[in-house]
Amino acid sequence: MSTGVREPVAAGSLYASDSQELRSEIDAAINGADSEFTSPKLLIVPDCGLAAAPNVAGAGMIMLETERDHVQRVVVISDYRPGIGGRDVQGIAIPRAIAFRTPLGDLLTDRAAIESLQGHPSVVINDRPFEKDTSIEVHLPPIQRLLGAVRIVPMLVGEATTAEVVDVLERLWGSRDTLLLVSASFGSGTDAEKVAQQGELARAALLRNDMATVARTNVSAPRSLAAAMTIVGRRSMGLLDLASDTVEDPYGSEEITDVAALAAWESTDMTLGDADADHLRALARAAVELTVLGGRVEGSDMGRVPPALAARRASVVTLRLNGRTRGSAGTIEADRALAGSVVRNAAAACADPRLPSIQPSELAGLEMTISIVSPIERIFPRTSEELSQMLEAGRHGILVTSPAGRAAQLPAMWTRLRTHEEFVGAVAQKARVEGPAGVGRAAWYRFETIDY
Repeated sequence: MSTGVREPVAAGSLYASDSQELRSEIDAAINGADSEFTSPKLLIVPDCGLAAAPNVAGAGMIMLETERDHVQRVVVISDYRPGIGGRDVQGIAIPRAIAFRTPLGDLLTDRAAIESLQGHPSVVINDRPFEKDTSIEVHLPPIQRLLGAVRIVPMLVGEATTAEVVDVLERLWGSRDTLLLVSASFGSGTDAEKVAQQGELARAALLRNDMATVARTNVSAPRSLAAAMTIVGRRSMGLLDLASDTVEDPYGSEEITDVAALAAWESTDMTLGDADADHLRALARAAVELTVLGGRVEGSDMGRVPPALAARRASVVTLRLNGRTRGSAGTIEADRALAGSVVRNAAAACADPRLPSIQPSELAGLEMTISIVSPIERIFPRTSEELSQMLEAGRHGILVTSPAGRAAQLPAMWTRLRTHEEFVGAVAQKARVEGPAGVGRAAWYRFETIDY
């Protein structure tokens, strides 16, 4: 174990080197911000820091004031930028250092979390990438000022796939005790108008989780953002753009940078009020009738919907006639608003490829079940026995991805597969998870559903 402390390199340039001046700098930015929101799980904040972009970064950081007694660990992530002549990093760099020093004191790294990642094939435990990096460091003084003696897990993403970064982040996800902070900017250049337009395009794509478009812009941390947004989608999180602006280079060059603060929240509440449930059923019924009668339905064909139906949620729609299943379609990972998800799946269920297509003569007798899927939760079983212990019969569904395949099973299948061995065995077979070693290599997620 390292006993070293990483010394600051941005003090005096990107933020004040004097401790009292630094506190005043942070307090001024926070006092100048305003937010009606609290308790974010994810923050995306400018990689130039609070001092260089106080109005923008402050709009995100102010929400941490309510989290001092709740957050115990902050995962701070950005992409590694080697600079001219520098060497790239293979994988995801995490430091050996026991602490990162700032003018406000030392901020301890979470050694237990870091040691749990040793041996991970995508993780490199190495202090070198952090020596000159400022994208992590600039956020540490506000974290200290607002959250107190939390522990940090700094991460710099080098040559790594989105799936590899997601796997590491999911192992650290935790609950309210863990905050994920992504350090990024949304474009740079010397033409302020073009930079602002580019930043607006990148943020709009981010808000709709269109990472292919984001990748074509010059955001500063595309790998970190792609991983964070993958989890945002999987866990049905709401993402909100809090503030944005263009700022001058704090080092004095002519370059302009587009910066923004965004936040995401988790919600496990899948319940709908009676009016919202009726509205959702009406949308689904209209999609079914239009599809069966020869029309075309897309997930965007839903008009204006109440806020509860605009929340990002996954769904499954099942159609039955006289007790027999006539079609079923859905997703386990949320990729759009609940209303859009249900409309799309209702239409797809009419032409389930496993069954004959539904005919107009069947419309009057069709019964429909809309299953709203909870945010999926990553679990880490090493054996089939451990996996069984993590699943409650009748309550949990399961999603598994393995090198050989992918499969999901709804909680409703417990009525047919009554033992844990049968339930787990069926989904493992579909995903081609073979033997005890296969369980440990696969990624497992559990979820719940509520039916309407």
